[in-house]
Amino acid sequence: MPDLVDRVRALVPLLRSNAARCTAERRVPRENLDALRETGLFRAALPRRLGGLELDVRTKLAALTEVARGCGSTAWVATIYLDSVFLLAKFPDEVQEEVFADPEAFHCATLAVPGRAVAVDGGYSVSGRWPFNSGCLDASYLLQPAVVEGGGPAHFAIPARDLTIEDDWHVSGMEGTGSNTVSGRDVFVPHRYAIPSARLLDQEHRSERNADSPFFRHPPLPYLVTSAAASFLGLAEAAYEFHLDRLPRRGPVAYTGHAHHRDAAITHHQVAESRLKVDAARLLAEQAADLLDERVATGAGCDRQDRARVWGQVAYATRLCAEAVEALRLGSGASGISTAFPLHRIARDVQALATHAVLIPTTGIEHYGRALCGVEPGTPLLL
Repeated sequence: MPDLVDRVRALVPLLRSNAARCTAERRVPRENLDALRETGLFRAALPRRLGGLELDVRTKLAALTEVARGCGSTAWVATIYLDSVFLLAKFPDEVQEEVFADPEAFHCATLAVPGRAVAVDGGYSVSGRWPFNSGCLDASYLLQPAVVEGGGPAHFAIPARDLTIEDDWHVSGMEGTGSNTVSGRDVFVPHRYAIPSARLLDQEHRSERNADSPFFRHPPLPYLVTSAAASFLGLAEAAYEFHLDRLPRRGPVAYTGHAHHRDAAITHHQVAESRLKVDAARLLAEQAADLLDERVATGAGCDRQDRARVWGQVAYATRLCAEAVEALRLGSGASGISTAFPLHRIARDVQALATHAVLIPTTGIEHYGRALCGVEPGTPLLL
């Protein structure tokens, strides 16, 4: 759906104009969310029967990349909202009807740091503190993990009104994601709003009304990982654009014989290598997206090697993007640390995203390497 990507791309000036505000307020401006909703982006993973698009992964990647060109924090929150819909579509049909009843509602999810749950009459009593809830400030339902006493890990769809948001997101990058800790104590969750975590992350159909849709055959973890790649790609593209836009106005290279930065060989190397790294990262991410789309189209399904490959490709793409942004930041000289220069915020956002447990490059690359060597996965997420 190139028209969707075009609609999102048209919002880049708005997102850039609100980026500093987003950082200062430590949450995404409602203006950004409302504008993105109008494009249809938040219906990307919603079932068609509920008015959704069931968007292919390649187009999803392109659209989210455009959001990140405008604002990294907005892109990450949009990613969480989009992907949480995909995960909630794994729940029973009646739950989907209830959760998705409000077309303007947003939902978020976390996969790690489980709380605890105890079986009670009609459901579960859930307690926990869940950090890193990006987008929680505007969410209606939060999908949170907990270990069931006497059982295994499960995920619980909990209304935001039953949880407490702790204002603890004070960080040096991606400030606008509002990724605060969320807590709850003895929250009652009906049985139908709980799903074993293993079932949440497998490729099996359980929704009768979604059963005929190839879209929901996507393996959840690779689907989520490809979404995350977009924030890196968009931020790196933005860094490149800001750097090139400023280059003609830069004067001599201090303490050298170069009268203009644009004439210096080091500038040529920095710009060219950054461009090549971003291009290579985009190709890797698109290759991962195409693999998922092809497997769904043919009905072949993704095996363990496919899933590890997607993780490895995205991991390497994030490393390339981070390297490109850092080279451009260094090439900007002392201006690169000025809070008035957008590249300063972009560099901090990339550094922050690169610490995400799933996106740390060495993790995804290791998992892919294990798969290539025929070694068993070192994580339950690939079993």
